[in-house]
Amino acid sequence: MDKQRARRSASIPVRIGHAAAWAAGLWKQEHLRTLITGVQRFVLCAVLAQGTILGGYMPFGLAMTAALMARGAGLSALGGLVCGVMLRGDGFHGGIYAAAALLVLCVMSVCAGLRVMSERWFAPGVATFASAACTFVFLPLGAELTASAVLTFLLVQGITFGVCWMYGAAFAPPRDENDWRRPVTLLVLTATVLLSLSGINLFGVFAPARAGALLLVLAAAYLGGPAAGAAAGVAFGAAMDLNIGYGALFTCCYGLCALVAGLFHDSGRGWFSVCALGGGLCAAMLGVEHPLFIPLIAELFCAVLMFAALPPFVWEAIRRSLLPDTLMGEAASQRVRRLAGTCATEAAQAFYELYLAMLHGVSEGKAAGDRNIRAVFDYASDHVCKNCMLCTQCWQRDYVSTLAALNDVTQPMLQRGRAEMSDFPYHFAARCARLPELMRAINSALFALRERESLRRQQEENQSLLARQYAGITDILRQLGAEVTQDETAQPLMERQVRRYAAAFGWIDRVCAVRDSQGRLTVELYGEGIDDIMKQGDGFSAGLSALLGVTLTAPEKKKGSQGIHVEMHERAPYRAVVGIGRQQKEGASVSGDNACYFLTDTGTACLLLSDGMGSGAAASRDSRMLITSLERFLRAGISVGDALHAVSPALRLRSDGMRFTTLDAFTLDLFSGRAENLKCGAAPTYMRLNGRWTILPGTALPIGLAEEDELGDAVPLQMNDGDIVVLLSDGVTDGTDDKWVRQLLIAHAGDSPKEIAAQLVNEAKGRGHDDDRTVMVMKIEKLE
Repeated sequence: MDKQRARRSASIPVRIGHAAAWAAGLWKQEHLRTLITGVQRFVLCAVLAQGTILGGYMPFGLAMTAALMARGAGLSALGGLVCGVMLRGDGFHGGIYAAAALLVLCVMSVCAGLRVMSERWFAPGVATFASAACTFVFLPLGAELTASAVLTFLLVQGITFGVCWMYGAAFAPPRDENDWRRPVTLLVLTATVLLSLSGINLFGVFAPARAGALLLVLAAAYLGGPAAGAAAGVAFGAAMDLNIGYGALFTCCYGLCALVAGLFHDSGRGWFSVCALGGGLCAAMLGVEHPLFIPLIAELFCAVLMFAALPPFVWEAIRRSLLPDTLMGEAASQRVRRLAGTCATEAAQAFYELYLAMLHGVSEGKAAGDRNIRAVFDYASDHVCKNCMLCTQCWQRDYVSTLAALNDVTQPMLQRGRAEMSDFPYHFAARCARLPELMRAINSALFALRERESLRRQQEENQSLLARQYAGITDILRQLGAEVTQDETAQPLMERQVRRYAAAFGWIDRVCAVRDSQGRLTVELYGEGIDDIMKQGDGFSAGLSALLGVTLTAPEKKKGSQGIHVEMHERAPYRAVVGIGRQQKEGASVSGDNACYFLTDTGTACLLLSDGMGSGAAASRDSRMLITSLERFLRAGISVGDALHAVSPALRLRSDGMRFTTLDAFTLDLFSGRAENLKCGAAPTYMRLNGRWTILPGTALPIGLAEEDELGDAVPLQMNDGDIVVLLSDGVTDGTDDKWVRQLLIAHAGDSPKEIAAQLVNEAKGRGHDDDRTVMVMKIEKLE
């Protein structure tokens, strides 16, 4: 029995091998491969024939048919288009595009064998001509022929020419193994296929094609960063909005989702997915009234979950397949930067217009929400007076007298918050047969009115906060657009010097030396010799620095989209030495203070100190959220003021006006020595500038209490060698009794920042009120 089982188990791999060999031999048969290829082209044309734009035009199926006919696949392409238009059930439009496809087939048959067939413009030109010749019947006649209809007709012909050109390039063999145009054309093909399938819905609330489009947008942001993600998001979103025929909800949602997530594409797929979901939800809130709002939310969650579920090797394979291995040319790179900058600037303008629109809506809501006391009396009269025997007398014969009586009641009722018997005039009270019941109905309606007014005011405040957050995002997008469009300047002379110098350490395949918009030098080296360069370490950078006349950092080995390389940056003339001291409130398990120090890629040293209201876990969560959000914006190159205006409304909504958080932010450019200090409700900053101690107080209210335009401005400073900056929480001192702080700083100015911070925290114990104590000390030193 065991021997038979072993024989059967041993024969399984043999059978699998025979099946694989049979399938491979079957695939080698030319007829089967031709059949499968024809079926693929048939299905592709049938799918693209489903896509409609701008009120019934169907250019994608015709464009694909023309592109395939130019490559000798006329019958399968034509059959697929005819089948697709028949499945649509639109006989008039489908018949017109079927006629256009037959016209393309006739032209291609006549020109077969001519050199013109090999020209890249020929197939798009024939498709455009056939489309214009057959779809001109869509144009209205007589007085109904407007400029808008003509422009739409011309736009469709331009789209037909463009997508046909892209389809031809997608099926053509690449010019070389690193041709970056091929992935672009494949993405265009994918976008139009998804647009054509976007009409398929599951359960009436979910379109798999739109979820797939959003997944591709997330892939572009994850692999290419915020600029590539935003460009893909705008392209795919515009395609979906074009299919719908109105609005820009998908353009805004896809673009912002990719832009926000792309800023964190180096932070891991977890953070990337969370940021993508958050950015998409924020943008989707713009279309709450849109009929596709619920489907958009469902598709967003589905796309993010699919992105998070795909294993890492899938993204690595996509990166190797789509992204070229060599650097783009300088002109192409500049065009991409200008395009990304334009997209960011246009998105900023869109958010600014939304900000103005939402503020206008708030003002209109306030005007429309004035107290409607008349509704109170109408409610009471409908429920009480309507069934009274004196109704005709009070509301017809004595109408003026009744209104005058109720008008006398209004003022004291509003001041007191309720109506009483004494508010009614004597003549009305003596006549009214159901006065107690009337007064109860008036008070009930007044209470309901005040509840509605309270809810309306809360909604207006939330809408105003959301509008201000859009204003903050506007500033951030404008700053990103300005930074993206700043060109890097290549240094060919330095590249030759670096190549000759590095050749002594091993084979160097490629050298890149550029200066950014601020004139700071970056050197990258690719090749087999980078391992020997890493062994030399500081010795290599010291020799290269002497050769170039620029002080460089130690070589650092990195892995980027272009492969493994060694990278060196121009070293800043200053460095920041930081010490942090912490001590939580006695009896508290968690400190409400949060502080962090970090250095950005652009050479900016940042100190952030936040104190949540009170102490304990709630205060710690508030301050940690503020610090974490600001740190990410600052690392992305956003100024602390713009970052705060984007984060503050979210904190106010979270706290609902019941809690607040202080902020003390200090940033220092280690290249120039320029610094900024921004304070919101924080304790004073103590600084030693040029050997003299000074105090910088803060006047702005904490975050959560202050309006966005009252957060205060950053104070500019110029730091030099030996200067000291001290940030502290109000648990150390609030600035009222700080003589001991100034004496301690003067006496121990020569100590290390870590020692100064520890001494301040220890000396603060027992002074003033018992609270969490945090001190951050930075000393600026000039490097030799």
